[in-house]
Parts: sequence; C-alpha cells; structure tokens
Amino acid sequence: MVELFRREQVFERALRVEGCQDASLLLRSDEILVTASWVDAEAYQAWVDHPERNVMGDELNDLLVEPITADSVGGLYQVALAEFRTEAS
Repeated sequence: MVELFRREQVFERALRVEGCQDASLLLRSDEILVTASWVDAEAYQAWVDHPERNVMGDELNDLLVEPITADSVGGLYQVALAEFRTEAS
C-alpha cells in the first residue's frame, strides 16, 4: 500500500488541490489509516470530485478487504483541539 501511494503520488496530487493541508498513511499490524486535513468540507469535496483522486483504481482495491469506488468518501471530523510545533529559525 505504501509503495502504491508513493508510486502514484497520491498525497502530492491531493496537496495540489487547494485547501489540502497535509496527508498521512498510518500503519498498525494489519490495519492502514489514511488521513488528510482540509481547510473546510468544501475543499475536501473538491478532492472527492477531482479526476485524479481515483488514479489507483483496481490496483488499490486488490489490497483492500472492502473495495472502494470513486463515490467512496471518508468520514469528516472537525478539529476540536490541536497543538503544533513550529521550528525556530
């Protein structure tokens, strides 16, 4: 999965869509979690509707227990509290 995301530059594609702030692929034993932060729900919807979102198609579904489609949408969460480290120059 990691190699597929790298090869297809999924996060780079998402970050080119206005409003995408970051994206991560997290691993734990046999589970994978993909997260991304968007400035608002409209920005995320722009990614959902973007033609490059489904670049992996069947190759991705071959790796999943439950296949996804171009209509699959992740759950939306609103950040209630966050803290970020900034590096001093």
